[in-house]
Amino acid sequence: MKRFLLVVLSAFCLLPSAFANELTIDEKRVSAHDILTITLTLEDEFASLDEVHLPLRNLVIVGEPWTATEFAFLGNRLVHRKVFRYRARAISAGPAQVGPIALHTPDGRTDTLAAIAVEILPDRALGSNDAEVVLRELMAAGRDPMFVVAEIDKQSVFAGEPVIIEWILYNAATIQSWQLVAVPKLPDFWVEELSKNERGERAYVGDLLMQRVPVRRAALFPLRSGRLRIDGMTLEATVMRRATSGPFARYEGVLGETTFTSAPIDIDVHPIPPGLKIDAVGDLTLKCDAPMQRNGGPVVVKATLAGIGNLRAVSAPRMERAIAGSVQIEGSEVSVARDEGSFGMSRDWSYLVFPSKAGRLEIPPLSMRVFVPLTQERRDLRCEAARIDATTTAPPPNAPPPPAERTPVSRWPWVIAAALVAGLTLMIPRLLRAYILRRDVRAILRDATPAEIRARMETRVHIDPREASDRGDAWRALRSLLDAAERERDIAIGAEKEIARRVRDVLRGN
Repeated sequence: MKRFLLVVLSAFCLLPSAFANELTIDEKRVSAHDILTITLTLEDEFASLDEVHLPLRNLVIVGEPWTATEFAFLGNRLVHRKVFRYRARAISAGPAQVGPIALHTPDGRTDTLAAIAVEILPDRALGSNDAEVVLRELMAAGRDPMFVVAEIDKQSVFAGEPVIIEWILYNAATIQSWQLVAVPKLPDFWVEELSKNERGERAYVGDLLMQRVPVRRAALFPLRSGRLRIDGMTLEATVMRRATSGPFARYEGVLGETTFTSAPIDIDVHPIPPGLKIDAVGDLTLKCDAPMQRNGGPVVVKATLAGIGNLRAVSAPRMERAIAGSVQIEGSEVSVARDEGSFGMSRDWSYLVFPSKAGRLEIPPLSMRVFVPLTQERRDLRCEAARIDATTTAPPPNAPPPPAERTPVSRWPWVIAAALVAGLTLMIPRLLRAYILRRDVRAILRDATPAEIRARMETRVHIDPREASDRGDAWRALRSLLDAAERERDIAIGAEKEIARRVRDVLRGN
């Protein structure tokens, strides 16, 4: 027993020195779908750090770190400890690393925690967007039947041709909550978000009935040619795993966390074949309304371009020849059909024509050239010429240049000048009154005895000694001080500044 107590007491005495800054992880070999827990423990002066830079390689942090602070007495020493706990997921199979971490305190202390190597095991289920293949791999590995796949309508397109992609969540587990933790950035595409059916539906994947929920649906327009990659989308979920069997199994279990990343998709984007210059890419149609003029205003011609294509950057159709007048073009916003199962865009332009003379006015044909990916040919879209009996309308005066083109005029000089004028207007009368008051005080006190000062003040001010006011109080205080100074020479010599102050008070209140 004595030896046991000696060992326990020795360990307890050594315990304070056993704790130090420490970096740990729960597993050094994890699957690509697992969540890795990283724990950083800081002690004493280092526990005052609020943020710590955690270098990671082939890993990415999921969510916000969990932080805890504690104070404890170990032996005769107070220990301050802070714990940061991070959750991270793998980016791809292969080697990964956590750290090294360099710690620096405000008082100049430093410490370095060594890096920890992690091995990310490949996950066969992450390599396919076929729902049956993914489910089969998950079931074979004993994992939760929950995954995300991406579906596209085509994998070979021309630059500018839209690709409709949809990420879908398949689930046959008991999910308590789920969230998207990584969304592909898609730098090589112009993205047009489309609506999705968030209610979901039931569908069979193989022989298993699963819930099918669209997570995101978008139209992607490739901005360049080549082999472009659409990265996967990562979803994290909290799943209830049944721990027992029996009549109450559906109500018992443990909560676990799982994550899944959809497989990336590579798209072959072909360049537009050489030929005449085109204005847009897609299966488009051009329609023009008949010209009309109301109340002597401009002649208005409306052109509408519609179909499957990116119309946000398309220029207005061209007039094939000159017109007898001036033209202004106004473009409206682009409208997008976002209904599930369909996609399309339309854009309107209004041509405002101001005829140079009254009479028969001919509107020249409007045309533009587009490339149709389906037939791989160029197509000219055209609105035929139209005529209208128009009256002369003067175009509006040239509009002022937009603010970005104007030379910016600073208003600060005017603001400063106005402030100076206002300040001077308020300060000059006050300064003038102060100057006059100082001059009068000097004139009354110049080479004067207390009796002479009282006589000069009585000729200057007329105040009833019994007046109940600040001015009356000041006058009575001055007379009292002058009477005392007149009786005692020592008081007169030492009270010069006080007499001057009281004279100033009387004159200020007069």
